[in-house]
Amino acid sequence: MAGIIKHPKKLHFMLDNALEKESKSWKEKNLRDTEDDENEISPRLRDEITRWMCMLNFKFKFSPETFMLSTTILDHFLASIKARPKYLKCISVSCFFLAMKMKEEDDVVPSTQELVEVSDCGCSVADVLRMEKIILDKLHWDINMTSSLDFLHNLHALLVFGCPHFLSRLGQMSPSRHLSILTARLLQCVCNNRLTAFRGSVLALALLSLELEILVPDWLAVTMMLQRLIKVDNQQVIHCRETIVSVLMGHPAVNTVYMMQQQQKSDHHGVHKKRKTTIKRKVEQIEVDEIYDSIKRLYNEEAPQDVMMVSAPSTPKSCHRQQQQDSTEGTMNTCPPLQIIEVS
Repeated sequence: MAGIIKHPKKLHFMLDNALEKESKSWKEKNLRDTEDDENEISPRLRDEITRWMCMLNFKFKFSPETFMLSTTILDHFLASIKARPKYLKCISVSCFFLAMKMKEEDDVVPSTQELVEVSDCGCSVADVLRMEKIILDKLHWDINMTSSLDFLHNLHALLVFGCPHFLSRLGQMSPSRHLSILTARLLQCVCNNRLTAFRGSVLALALLSLELEILVPDWLAVTMMLQRLIKVDNQQVIHCRETIVSVLMGHPAVNTVYMMQQQQKSDHHGVHKKRKTTIKRKVEQIEVDEIYDSIKRLYNEEAPQDVMMVSAPSTPKSCHRQQQQDSTEGTMNTCPPLQIIEVS
């Protein structure tokens, strides 16, 4: 886990750039619940249209990055302008068209006419072209936005590079295959308006944290390491984790809040000595190019629909219980002290 601090400079540079872009472009979403579906775009309509865009992305066999960018553009546009529901399909197909031209190879991008026909969006070619111009003008032609998938790729690569025990917990599953499963879950998350309240970096971190809780005993310490890298506070991560569990599992998360406390220097020293002995697998031997190749190979594998919930996020357990379990197993617990606060 100490290796996560000594992550490759290129990954660190990419993460810093993504965070800078996100801080400049991210806006609070302003959709509100309403029964007036004729005059106002409700969160329900937004979710319906993003699911339609996801099916459209699958129909064209485009990469998950294309869908993620299209929804990112859509959410930014809807946060910048008040549009009427009757224009929503034209807006969404135009966002999808812009995203595919950014992410896909030129030879697979359909013509506007083909897009209109295959999507059955009910718009004309002129409507799509005109809406494209409106979207670009409103977003100041800055549509190369950072999505939550970009952060998921980056944070997952950091774990692959810096936490050998994370890889060992995957068993026979390759990192690329594991990333494809996480990507499928992330696609489900972005189709739910409740999760649009969180920045893409927070959403990616929270989703990865839930997976870490299943795979590694020191998941909380690893989460806190990643949390420091993206500079996000505890409350956001906790709230996002609980919302993801509620969205993916279909029921509310456990009504418990964990307040992370800073470890004492003596505890940190003991943890550091333990890490030194467990991290002795030569992290340097893992080339950064191999990480990027595994990410690229992801798009040559279709993420099957039946693996979206292969390992469901587990319910958070108290640090006290975790300490008891670790002590009975004879292992050192690297989980920092927590204060449990019950929320009424």
